[in-house]
Amino acid sequence: MQQHSDEQLAWRARNGDHAAFEILVERYQKQIFALAYRLGGDYDEARDMAQESFIHIYQELSRFDVSRRFFPWMYRVAHNTCLNMLRKKPREITPLDHVIDLASASDAEGNPPEAYARLEQSEAVNAALQALPEQYRLPLVLKYLEGMSYQQISESLDLPVTTIETRLFRGRNMLKKALAEYIHK
Repeated sequence: MQQHSDEQLAWRARNGDHAAFEILVERYQKQIFALAYRLGGDYDEARDMAQESFIHIYQELSRFDVSRRFFPWMYRVAHNTCLNMLRKKPREITPLDHVIDLASASDAEGNPPEAYARLEQSEAVNAALQALPEQYRLPLVLKYLEGMSYQQISESLDLPVTTIETRLFRGRNMLKKALAEYIHK
């Protein structure tokens, strides 16, 4: 059943095949967790949001149009679930201590001041990203951290490509302003 398309698995899952849904969860658990983590900024909270997202995706399978692509629909359901959970929870500014760019830190191995500077920059980028309004943060996350194309982002967020382009442009400019001290170093 691993070789079946997402749409076939979704159709089977909505008709009661739990194994088909388990395959979809296995295929996309990392992407949904990454989305939740980038929206929430907290590892434990992201695990809860990802789990709740899959529960909601399963509950909403009857609304999935099998003539369309599954991934954008699933991503939109997960995105909305995560945002709803974040809205219900009082928001705190959490330190991003455990958000470490391991690749950057390992590049500076043997040079503690450089490793610390890279860690500091990584935390500043994550903090600036978390501070952006949601409408700009999510397209940036999908484009630069998830590697999605403009068209895929458009389908995932159910917005025109021109809107995605505008939000990416404005979001990048907001990040540049927030990170000006690191950009000019």
